[in-house]
Amino acid sequence: MRKLAFIFILLVFLLTACQANDPHGITLEEVLSSFEEQQLSLINSKVNKDHIFGMKLNGIRPSAYDIDRKKLLVYIYDSNNEREKGWEDWREKTASMNTVGYKVYEVNNVMLFYVYEKDLNSEIDSEIQNAVNGLSR
Repeated sequence: MRKLAFIFILLVFLLTACQANDPHGITLEEVLSSFEEQQLSLINSKVNKDHIFGMKLNGIRPSAYDIDRKKLLVYIYDSNNEREKGWEDWREKTASMNTVGYKVYEVNNVMLFYVYEKDLNSEIDSEIQNAVNGLSR
């Protein structure tokens, strides 16, 4: 009987330990829908995996879009903690690099990079921020 109880407890422990996904995590579809609600047109794009703004961060490669002829990179992580590790990974990998202008938006398990290069369009910035705010839970 003790053996059965031990196996049951071990099984429950393993099942709860293996849950990586945040049940309240935001999906890529929800991100795209929020941008659509703000009437921001995102066009599927590609970014070279060797490019600074296309690299894996904490094991995740971004989905790439064009918005107002600029790049928007969307990283979807399993949890807020994983997103924070992704941001730390970015800072470590780019610490000694000169990068073009970009802005980072973070909400829950999502990190977005808007690569504007030289001048940040405040109207687009505000619209992106509104889309991101629409994702807050």
